[in-house]
Amino acid sequence: MNKICLEALNEDGLDEQIAVGAAVYSTPEVTDREHFRWKHLGNPTGVSTSISARNVQGELVGRSFLQPRRVSLGVTDSCAGATVTDLVVKPEERNAATMISMTRAVRAPEGIDVVFHTSNEVSDIFYRKLFKFPVAFSLQAAGLPIGVAGAIGRFVSNRAFVSFGNFLASPWRLLIRAVSGVCAWGTRLAFGPVPQATARTEIFRRFRDYAGPHLERDDSFVEWRFSKGTLFRGDVKWLWKKQECLGYLAFKQVELAGLKIMVIMDSVLSRPLSGGESAHLKLMAARVAADAGCDAVFTIANIQNPALKWMSGFPFIAIPDRHLPHPTPIFVHAAEGKRGAMGRPDLFFSLADLDYF
Repeated sequence: MNKICLEALNEDGLDEQIAVGAAVYSTPEVTDREHFRWKHLGNPTGVSTSISARNVQGELVGRSFLQPRRVSLGVTDSCAGATVTDLVVKPEERNAATMISMTRAVRAPEGIDVVFHTSNEVSDIFYRKLFKFPVAFSLQAAGLPIGVAGAIGRFVSNRAFVSFGNFLASPWRLLIRAVSGVCAWGTRLAFGPVPQATARTEIFRRFRDYAGPHLERDDSFVEWRFSKGTLFRGDVKWLWKKQECLGYLAFKQVELAGLKIMVIMDSVLSRPLSGGESAHLKLMAARVAADAGCDAVFTIANIQNPALKWMSGFPFIAIPDRHLPHPTPIFVHAAEGKRGAMGRPDLFFSLADLDYF
């Protein structure tokens, strides 16, 4: 029987960790050494802990990671947290006993007060059916179509026809730009320069109060998550209203099913937005996608949270789970004394808290 143990990751252990992943997947997210180092050794909160499955010879045959994050419980209170990432088990070692033991290990790791994880079509059976983990909340998808080139290109190889289809959609892109520009006269919202360090500190302080419990954001997290990665880089755009910086949106352009998608990875705001400001901010995000030649703008987040509610409603369209590869439930395991704060269905959670992109 395989032995399950928790091991702090270090540079010497990278080779065997990458080899296990490469036995199942060949994508750069699994096999790229620098990406692996950034993700699990470069995290400003600390190095990841491997939930390792080893055979009787001591060889690594499976693992997942506890990626450390501080959890903000209030303006001045926080605790140790982690997200579970990168579960992989060699095909010949996959059995119920190993999967059950690895799953049990995520519930109460020593020194961690709160553990967050999601599931996919494979692990969901273990989490919901076998262990009966309750779903704390589910992330909801929303977005707006921008162009048609990617959609047409999936079925038609004629580039002239694809270009013509995109030309027909150009009035829609022009309308998005025009309406966004008109709205700017009323809301005075605009993306602008990076604010000074003292202003950023104040934005994060006010965000902690506004968003409620969440996986912490600060300068070190923003730089690591969106600027330092070899594969997972994003574009952070700071939102201004006249002379006041309200926070940021983080974008990443990805390709999904042949479509170019501008993904809203994260949203940090220091105060609630009015209805007009919310609609305009969505149009601003759509304009970012249009200017980049994308086919759509898209996000997944816990839109129940007050600081993320702006993502729902006009002009964005809610996207049902049946149109996604799989739903995104979030499971939360909290230590005694933290369960009250973590038991809220409106916890702040965005794509920046997952490792999808």
